[in-house]
Amino acid sequence: MQSRIAILAAATLAAMLAAGPAAAQDSGWYIGGGGGMTNAKFSQGDFAGLATGTFSADDSEFAPRFFGGYHVTPNWGFEFGAAVLGKYDLRFNNGAAGTAVYEYSAAALTAALTGRLPLAGGVSLTGRAGLAFTAAALDLKVNNGTANPPLCTNVSYNDCTSTETNFYWGLGGQFDITPRWALRLDYDNYGEVGDQYSTGRAKMETISLAVQFNF
Repeated sequence: MQSRIAILAAATLAAMLAAGPAAAQDSGWYIGGGGGMTNAKFSQGDFAGLATGTFSADDSEFAPRFFGGYHVTPNWGFEFGAAVLGKYDLRFNNGAAGTAVYEYSAAALTAALTGRLPLAGGVSLTGRAGLAFTAAALDLKVNNGTANPPLCTNVSYNDCTSTETNFYWGLGGQFDITPRWALRLDYDNYGEVGDQYSTGRAKMETISLAVQFNF
């Protein structure tokens, strides 16, 4: 799946580079917001030793997202964004002893260059590439007697929070309802958030629907 998305990203970028200036849309500022679903892929080995029992984790959460940017030309610009990537329960089921539950939360700020390929009928293909400044936290919610309280004081987990800077990229489609208003369907990849020795790591990607207002 990841390789197919990467191939599509490369093809879209190549098409944008070859397209040249388009007259369908003007330059200028815009803002927007929406929400969708985040998919989280946890590095299970990072959480070994937190508690005893069979490990399982949530893999999706609702993710609100806000953004703003500037079209320098009809095809190129830049965009800043903020996304709450969700809160996930990590469970260690120890049978009769019950289940220990940790909460893993993540968020991101992004800064990216943008490309846009206008098509017919107010439809555009879009792409983004830049940096994601991510934050993750790990907290103990339920202790079944096998968890490690206080959290993050053992050899591996000596800090409950982590900040990372990742390569960020995204693809999407945009439909211009009017010159001022547009709908966007976006895929965004925030890379791997968290740290192996503080919060544990998770790869985060989102699919979201958003409304955009052009000034």
